[in-house]
Amino acid sequence: MQDSYSMTLKPFISVSIKTLNEAECIEKTIDSIHHQLAGYPHKIIVADSLSVDNTQQLASAKGATVVSLTREEDRSCGVGHQLGWLYSEGEFLLLLDGDMELEPGFIDQAVAFLNEHPEYAGVAGTVVMDDAANYEFVSRKQRINKIYPLGDCDHLSGGGLYRRSAIEDIGYLTNRSLHAYEEAELGMRLLHAGYKLRRLDVPYFRHTSYTMATFAMLVFRWRNGFHQAPGELLRSAWGKPYFRDALRIVKNEVIFSGYLIVLLLALLTLSPVIIGLVLLPLVAFTLLKMVRNHSAVNGLFSVINMMVRGVGVIVGFLRPPRDPQLPPDSKIIHEQVNHEGVTGK
Repeated sequence: MQDSYSMTLKPFISVSIKTLNEAECIEKTIDSIHHQLAGYPHKIIVADSLSVDNTQQLASAKGATVVSLTREEDRSCGVGHQLGWLYSEGEFLLLLDGDMELEPGFIDQAVAFLNEHPEYAGVAGTVVMDDAANYEFVSRKQRINKIYPLGDCDHLSGGGLYRRSAIEDIGYLTNRSLHAYEEAELGMRLLHAGYKLRRLDVPYFRHTSYTMATFAMLVFRWRNGFHQAPGELLRSAWGKPYFRDALRIVKNEVIFSGYLIVLLLALLTLSPVIIGLVLLPLVAFTLLKMVRNHSAVNGLFSVINMMVRGVGVIVGFLRPPRDPQLPPDSKIIHEQVNHEGVTGK
């Protein structure tokens, strides 16, 4: 049996914050962590993907450990938290982005749940989003309960508090080849290793949305690889026992990718009848989206977005993956001098 002293011991928590040009929000992110982890021994790691603004300087001034990639070609959503993982320590790892603020009360309840349920590898909570300025985040806010479902789930979108021993069991935290869906890939590996994941009905983080215009956001997402991520996810799961799970997660993009191939073949026939027949489902789908979005513009953009993601499935699947076990080249910019709450370590 554990004695009363060990039962009251606070666990050490490393916090990984992945960043790329987050100067606008990074200070608020770090401040929220300091406030909510007061009393816990912890280490704040800003895992930066070569920001060209002053993200690194601001994070260093806040006393965080700042580590950075050394090659721009290594940038991806998946590499961020994997980089943070490589410099982490302690029993638990908390994942956040540089545009999030940790909400009060989450850490205490998350730690308590994981201590009471050793079969769970990680937990998250509910998400608060600001008013969106473009279609992508308007759509995300409309689907917030679907993206962040309560209870047991197959992955923890947006991050969570993870048990270090569970991550060690599966070899790596997030796949550095993925430009999105890194939490989904992590969840699939954990579930197939026998662990569980849960989203608690307690606020986890507050998220600041991108403010760029809708079309600019679409171009930005394509250029940074985000829209090719469905194909990358399938490629990473190819030959693995969880390939069907990956296919289920991106099934809409795969269906649209298949439709685009059929449409291309129809166009090559130069037959107005065949082309017209093949276009009918697209027209019907567009009208349906306009009705559901209560907006012709948003409905049309929803279809354009799905077409881009359909192309991205093919491009991403054909992209050669990197070895997720191989650490990216990185360097330490600044080291945290002390671990707040270290007396509980």
